[in-house]
Amino acid sequence: MKEYAILLDETYCTGCNSCAYRCIQEFRYHDQAAKGLFRTFVQINDDGLYQKRCMHCLDPDCVANCPMKALTKSEYGPVLYNATLCVGCQTCVKMCKFHIPQYDADTRKIVKCSMCAHRGSEGKMPACVEVCPTGALEFGEYSEILEKAKNVAARNNLKIYGMKENGGTHLFVLAKNEPVQIGYPEVPAKDTKTASTGNGFTVPVMAAMAVGGFKKFSDRRAQIEAEEKDSKK
Repeated sequence: MKEYAILLDETYCTGCNSCAYRCIQEFRYHDQAAKGLFRTFVQINDDGLYQKRCMHCLDPDCVANCPMKALTKSEYGPVLYNATLCVGCQTCVKMCKFHIPQYDADTRKIVKCSMCAHRGSEGKMPACVEVCPTGALEFGEYSEILEKAKNVAARNNLKIYGMKENGGTHLFVLAKNEPVQIGYPEVPAKDTKTASTGNGFTVPVMAAMAVGGFKKFSDRRAQIEAEEKDSKK
């Protein structure tokens, strides 16, 4: 199965947020967007543009720590979310180093990008990539997108974000300034995964999930219930 990735070249991004508007239309989440919950959104900062969207990590912390397995890492790249399995424990919100999953208190569900997996199954590119008027977003096979990111960065003296952060991701950001300076979270670099079980998890991660999954869930669930009781006092 082919593995895919997205390249975001900040030097072409104008902050028009066409990607955000198209995303809302594609997934029909107007109510959540009205509350400031977006799958993707471009934030204009003093030093540059920060596009907040799921990085689709090679070895995602959200997936490794979700006690209900509502989040899964697909073989073709995206981190997928199953709302029917989600109990709203917000473990993924706490664990994501990129601060991506957003919690909707009204629905008790999570809002995050899926890299338009449903469109990919139909041979289409993600809606945000398709609508980008300046070509700041590109979609393609992982190895080709990674190679292009390296070449463009070297040719134009740009910084790459997402290649080593948290062990690597399926989203590569090219920027003139240091990505952290323009709004991207400072995430430690670590070695990318080398051996996996075939579903995106390393063996140690699988073992940790099996042993600690339900304990994490019960502890987190108890904490949420206590916080809700305190808020009603």
